[in-house]
Amino acid sequence: MNLYARYVGWVYLKSFLIIFLALELFYVGIDLLTNLKDLPSSANLQLLYVGLTMLTATSYVMPISLVFAIIVAHINMVRSNELISFYALGVSKNALILPPFFISLCVTIIYVGLNCTPFAYAYEFQKNIANATFGKSTTDTFLKFEGKFIYIKELNLLEKTANDLRIFDINGTNLVSTAFAKSADFQDNIWLLKDMNVTYLPSNLELGAKGLEVQNISRSQGLKGFTPKSIQSANTSERTSFSIPDVLDFIFTFKDEGVELDGAKSVFYTLAIAPFFAPFLVLILYYHLPVTGRFFNLAFATFVFVVSTLVVWGLLFVLGKFSQNSVILPELGIVLPVFGLMLYALYLLKTHR
Repeated sequence: MNLYARYVGWVYLKSFLIIFLALELFYVGIDLLTNLKDLPSSANLQLLYVGLTMLTATSYVMPISLVFAIIVAHINMVRSNELISFYALGVSKNALILPPFFISLCVTIIYVGLNCTPFAYAYEFQKNIANATFGKSTTDTFLKFEGKFIYIKELNLLEKTANDLRIFDINGTNLVSTAFAKSADFQDNIWLLKDMNVTYLPSNLELGAKGLEVQNISRSQGLKGFTPKSIQSANTSERTSFSIPDVLDFIFTFKDEGVELDGAKSVFYTLAIAPFFAPFLVLILYYHLPVTGRFFNLAFATFVFVVSTLVVWGLLFVLGKFSQNSVILPELGIVLPVFGLMLYALYLLKTHR
């Protein structure tokens, strides 16, 4: 790697780390002041709450920090005449932005990778500590899966167990059978139903024909692929606290069941695609930032670009919320704006040398 690339990359990375840490501490401080009365008395839980709050803040702080870092690093290099010196030495404009761009891209990829882990549930864990609802069960779930209507009285997500299951097998408009299970365990991607009572309805409803058939089964397997996380996802209107694998599992589980999937798609796009607006915005701002401070008021220019960044981030955030609430299609509200930023960034990269 060239000397100038290492230097520019280090200046950008240092600016990012300082801004990121400052915004993280600001977010945590405001959150603690707001929720101080709701925190548990245990010191261990308080420290855990602070750590989870910092992880939660990353979703908001990380993209903004990546963009603010290029503004701060660029303006500082303009003030010290370092930027114009690089250009005078023959370093192209494109070559100078590539190190910050690749750093921001790598940080974004790492963040998306973390969203495939329990990191994505930091907000949920944080609220559980504040509300003292550890291991809270999901209750009164009614779903359709593989042509069956399923009611679950209580689902324990941590233990992957369920109590009082009722399964109604329907063929068109005809009820074929009903099954009642006192409990069930989810093992090896399948539910092990216990103490089942199955009632088969006769297909020929005529006088003198065969009547109801009742079976008592101690153990039975069924509902393959009907994961506990998918059940919880379908039972809640707030689908922002889910990892990428769980959201994909929900989408593929219920894609043929007539379930509204716009909310789940919005969560997936928010976790996997929306963060990439930051590297592309880094490119866009770089080509519009002033090269020298002789003809520009750098303080005012910094203010304008910071406000512009907040406006773009705010618009993307609002569009994401609209997509999650099915006001607009998630592809239009999340994917299209990021794709548009990417095309414009590549256009600027191609037209500048």
